[in-house]
Amino acid sequence: MVKNSFRILCLTLILWVTLPLAAQQETPTPPSIGPTLNSIRSRGQLSCGVDQNQFGFGYLDPNTGEVTGFQVDLCRAIATAIFGDPLAVEFPPFNDPALAIEALRSGSLDILMTVSPVTINTAANGLEYGPTYFFSGQSILTRSDELIADWAALAGRSVCVVTDSLAQSELPAHMRRLQLSPVQLVPQVSQQASFQALQNGQCDAQSADYTDLAILRQRSGNPTGFTLWEGSATRYTSQPYAPLIRYGDDQWSDIVSYTLYGLINAEQYDITSELVTTLERQRVGTTGDPETDTVYLARVGSTIASLVDENLGFGIRLGLANNFMLAVIRDVGNYGEIFNRNFGTTASLPLPRGLNNLVQRGGLIYAPLWR
Repeated sequence: MVKNSFRILCLTLILWVTLPLAAQQETPTPPSIGPTLNSIRSRGQLSCGVDQNQFGFGYLDPNTGEVTGFQVDLCRAIATAIFGDPLAVEFPPFNDPALAIEALRSGSLDILMTVSPVTINTAANGLEYGPTYFFSGQSILTRSDELIADWAALAGRSVCVVTDSLAQSELPAHMRRLQLSPVQLVPQVSQQASFQALQNGQCDAQSADYTDLAILRQRSGNPTGFTLWEGSATRYTSQPYAPLIRYGDDQWSDIVSYTLYGLINAEQYDITSELVTTLERQRVGTTGDPETDTVYLARVGSTIASLVDENLGFGIRLGLANNFMLAVIRDVGNYGEIFNRNFGTTASLPLPRGLNNLVQRGGLIYAPLWR
């Protein structure tokens, strides 16, 4: 009897281990609702902090009152993951980073999209970062009539920087590493003042974060009059952008991470906002029954099925709909669509994909396999 019971137990374990992933996912156990998700659902919308003065990333149009930009769309993606509605989100006007961080700590904000990891001690503030969604770094802007195209040409020239900024400390160090003559720093009180000094000829170049320089150039009224150094070799610091959330709520951390990774996975698998609905189960046969798991998986594959199918997805493990990414991709787009909408050639702030291309295309944007 004992031997028979042991054999039955072993056979049961073998069968469970060898079952297809789809079969194991049929009845996942929903988790308890964590404090952040509970708060968001209670108020009926996500509270997402975005710098509303950062053209292309988060910008409040004074004429329409609408907030648009790359970070805004990421907030809308997370709102869609929770509510199935990209409009179920508010954007409190926290343009002061210190006030935004305090609002996040106190619970007034659920997530903050604007802060680079080099600017805050997360452990001391009870915060943590989610996945990196954008890569930047300190770069160089020159007037187009100046032939300053590389580091050797910059050696010995005057460079406007903001007082006590990363550029002021790191640019001289970079020139030493390259064994080039030092630049002559011209400190200014702000990025705008630094750019004005560049325009007036008080300095030969300006150094700041790449995105800040791109915004200054685009809003100058004469973008072609300035040359922004492109390519990874021109960035002398690494500044990844990632969302900030409160530490300790694992469910909320997973929701943010899976939503951002889902956007990247969707681009990797060429799932666009227009294509995604064709990847749902189709009605087949004379009875119009939906495709079986076997037929459906053979058509789209297990990864795509776990992204968009209500039976084979796993959103319930996060406290969401199993196929929450279907609505996200349909209503907001994949990572590439979001990037092109805000930084494409016809956007308000045209930027090359560069470092923000997929790893498979020479960039740094990467997501783990969707599991």
